[in-house]
Amino acid sequence: MKSFQRIEQTALQLFAERGYDHTSTALIAKEAGVSEPLIFKYFQSKDKLFESIIKDGYKRIVEANRGMLTEADASALVLKVIDLPYKLVREERAFWTLQDKAFDKEVVQKHFQKFMLPVYSLLNKAFVDMGYAQPDLATYHLTLLVQALWRQLLHEQDDEMLNRLNAYLKRMYTNPAMTELHQ
Repeated sequence: MKSFQRIEQTALQLFAERGYDHTSTALIAKEAGVSEPLIFKYFQSKDKLFESIIKDGYKRIVEANRGMLTEADASALVLKVIDLPYKLVREERAFWTLQDKAFDKEVVQKHFQKFMLPVYSLLNKAFVDMGYAQPDLATYHLTLLVQALWRQLLHEQDDEMLNRLNAYLKRMYTNPAMTELHQ
């Protein structure tokens, strides 16, 4: 593994475990087995290292899930959106832990919103196709739940409850009677 990648992976783990403010570039260098000046050579600053980790994380996630939400059937798309936080946290736990700890940072907000924008559009179209009277509200509601869900998945230890919640959300959002609730 190249030193650039070792620095990023080490910083991701440390930021996720300790938080951005409690992780120094000296600690990152020590844990990665590189010199601190090498970090600054590659990234110029701790802030730029952090931003690189956020950008690269979303790039990895988008690449790994390309085509996942290209579903012609509206109900199937809604089901995939509900499954998305489960899948993402399972595959990239450290990245989502970092997101959770640093969600107040502008760079995290910016990239999260950019990531969610196409999901929001696809979900809105799905709710229109399913006959929801207020698809915009249903979309907003489900995207808020998805955001809360990925954060809860990081902290909840009761897998049975999380699986029950997943099944409940799927029934709730694909039930034709729900279209009436969003009027």
